Amino acid sequence: MASRIIEAAKGTVGVFQKQQAIGIKISILAQKIASLQETIREIEKQITVIYNSLPNKLQGFPCGRDTSLAAIISEIGDIHRFATLKKFLSHLGWCPQSFQTGGYHMEHPRMSHAGNKHVRRLIWMLSIHAITRVPRYRQYFTTRVQEGKAKMHILIAIGRKLLSVLYTMLKKGIPYDPNWEENGHLAAARH
Repeated sequence: MASRIIEAAKGTVGVFQKQQAIGIKISILAQKIASLQETIREIEKQITVIYNSLPNKLQGFPCGRDTSLAAIISEIGDIHRFATLKKFLSHLGWCPQSFQTGGYHMEHPRMSHAGNKHVRRLIWMLSIHAITRVPRYRQYFTTRVQEGKAKMHILIAIGRKLLSVLYTMLKKGIPYDPNWEENGHLAAARH
């Protein structure tokens, strides 16, 4: 890989006297990249092992990999400390920020900046992944867009739906049911 980069750099770098030095620098950078990639693979393996040892696995969760779900679970901690879904969403910062002064009330409040910003970013990415890969969420997204809703607001709603599913799976210890909306409380009552 380093030799291919060096060959490509020969035609693009304008300083011919330092070709050998540039080659050495590129070789060192390529070695660092390879080392970092190996470290990332090892960490992801360890995360997967720890994640699989958890009592409440998120089997069948509609989107995301073990590493992203493990990051969210690590931020949550014990799910039973959240009495309601609203408190759970608040902890993660996936709720509107209330701002009122006097008689003024925001019609469309902004998202709260509470919680871990990296986890909020993961939830955002899971929402995007859900509309590209999960038919139920893709259909919801296209329907709401056709109704004239803002795409960003729809992604927030999808994130809320994903977190609702996550909360229920962790709280009740039940696997993901793709027809949870149709089955409603019947599936939850059986468990």
